[in-house]
Amino acid sequence: MPYKMLIAEDEQEEYELVLYLLNKLKLDSSLQIYHAENGKQALKILEETPIELLLTDIEMPFANGLEIAAKARARNPYLPIVFFSCYDNFSYIKTALSVQANNYLLKPLNPEEFETTMLHTLDLLKQAELQKKHADSRIQALKNHYLYLKLNRMPCENLPEMGGADFADDYTLLLLLHFEESFFDCEPSVSEGFINFLRQILPFSFDFVNLNPSQSVLLFRDETGSHMEQEQLAGICRQIHEKILETYQIHCYFAISTPLSECDDLPNAYEDACDLLETRFFCQDRYVFHKQPQKELFSENYDLCSEILVSARTDVESGDLEQLTKDILRLNEIFEQSRNYSHIYARYTYSSLIQILYRNLDSTDMPDDIERIFSCSFIHEIEEIVFAVLARLQTEQHAASPSRKHVIQLAKQYIHKHYREQISLNDLAGAVYLNPSYLSTVFKMETGSSINKYIKAVRMEKAKQILTQTNIRVSDAGAAVGYSNTSYFIRSFHEYFGETPDKMRQK
Repeated sequence: MPYKMLIAEDEQEEYELVLYLLNKLKLDSSLQIYHAENGKQALKILEETPIELLLTDIEMPFANGLEIAAKARARNPYLPIVFFSCYDNFSYIKTALSVQANNYLLKPLNPEEFETTMLHTLDLLKQAELQKKHADSRIQALKNHYLYLKLNRMPCENLPEMGGADFADDYTLLLLLHFEESFFDCEPSVSEGFINFLRQILPFSFDFVNLNPSQSVLLFRDETGSHMEQEQLAGICRQIHEKILETYQIHCYFAISTPLSECDDLPNAYEDACDLLETRFFCQDRYVFHKQPQKELFSENYDLCSEILVSARTDVESGDLEQLTKDILRLNEIFEQSRNYSHIYARYTYSSLIQILYRNLDSTDMPDDIERIFSCSFIHEIEEIVFAVLARLQTEQHAASPSRKHVIQLAKQYIHKHYREQISLNDLAGAVYLNPSYLSTVFKMETGSSINKYIKAVRMEKAKQILTQTNIRVSDAGAAVGYSNTSYFIRSFHEYFGETPDKMRQK
């Protein structure tokens, strides 16, 4: 960014000469120039603008250059000051020295001397800027180190270089970011790039602390997002998740703390946020977590889980697979709707259920399925394992049952009756009173086709009949067999028959 330079000069010709010399030296692009035609204007600009370089004449109306320099020096002890004057007066030079002027140039300006002075002065500014950047980086590193120790409940001392650690008392909210895999990889450039990315999309300021390759914390102060409703902040986090996924092709999870009142709240807030993230095991496709009032479904949830396992054992022994399916769905509902369980307890409960299901199965796969349960990332993955085992149990139990053909016939009748509608596997399974996974398995065994392929075949044959026997539009024909999107209907029709609806109609 260009440096802000004030030129205090009441003579227009002299001011234009300075501009000419700056342009000739190609320094004008490095400077944002402010011009004061008298001392009063100069003092006003100094009051309103953080001037970084002062070039001033000695003799000025309302306030001379020496007064301007003294006021400027009082505001910024490190401000470079250059005087230029037509007076070769020792008292002026002495006063200039008292305000630590960088140079005293005589009018008319000597271009070479002016060039030397300006280049030297700009070099000083660059050095000062670099020193400040290093100092700021060191202070930020000390702050981050202090916060890292504080968040992890490690011994930490106050920071005398910054006047203590009171800065940490200003934080009012903590936001934990967690990646499923290493993201930062301990490379500073990765963290810096991600911080800049967040600053572009977050509507308020924050401090950033990297904890490990997969976790970082954002800390907010009073004037930022800490006063927002948690649901509103959660909405912003969901938007950030989408941006991160789009930019980095990785999922990020967010945990929003309860409000903080002092620095000593930080470790508890961080631990609470980590506990919140543990509940993601029960929530597929959820990436933002914050404290919510817990609605207890049952007064003694742990006892209820044990009762369901006892009931499941009875169901398996009696061969009542319909009741067994209900018990499994009931167990799933308990874990999905309550956040009071640990994922370890959930895994243990489902592994016990798997052992019960395998009692009537002629298979040695049980250890592998239990091992898979303890390696699942989300509860829905465990549910899929359980339903797959249940489907095998149902298949074996009904393998010789003549009623299976009747069930498939009922399923076909339902499809022929409802092909104009959107038919889901759950809808179809509910219509014939079977577990969805089991219905899918036996349907394929009986017909040699998956349910989706069968539904598509029914719709395509109905569409062919409509197109060859009526003159209605292709789009209406598609809608009549359950396709609201005409383009998708035409593509599906071509895939099935090898030609478009229009070509078939032309035959």
